Amino acid sequence: METKYYMIFLALLLSFVFSNKALAQRCLVFRYDTDGNRISRTVTTNCNGVRDIADEQENVASDEEVKVYPNPNNGSFKVVVPESIKHDNSCYELYDINSVLISSGSIQEFETDIDIGDHPAGVYLVKITNGYDVITEIVLKQ
Repeated sequence: METKYYMIFLALLLSFVFSNKALAQRCLVFRYDTDGNRISRTVTTNCNGVRDIADEQENVASDEEVKVYPNPNNGSFKVVVPESIKHDNSCYELYDINSVLISSGSIQEFETDIDIGDHPAGVYLVKITNGYDVITEIVLKQ
């Protein structure tokens, strides 16, 4: 009789362990509207179908975006604002990693050269304001 209970317990334990719910990985999936506000949060066990939407958007990026290059650089880099999205009040601010403002200026042309040759090697942040859009890029000086 005792063996029968052990066998039933073992069968129940194994069925629980090998069921999908016991071994399934759970993922959180967030959905956002166009303004960046979270509109839903879903817990799912199907993580294979989940992909990073930010990576997908980077893959389909077009020429209609602000670019900062070369990165990393040796003290000079360019900020390119395409003609189709450039505003009259486009400007940049350059900060060091401690959020100290190093330089700022307006973006007159579609391609602006920024020189940080007199500053030490490290990580810098370029804040680009283009109309109502604010873009922050990380720049590495070698």
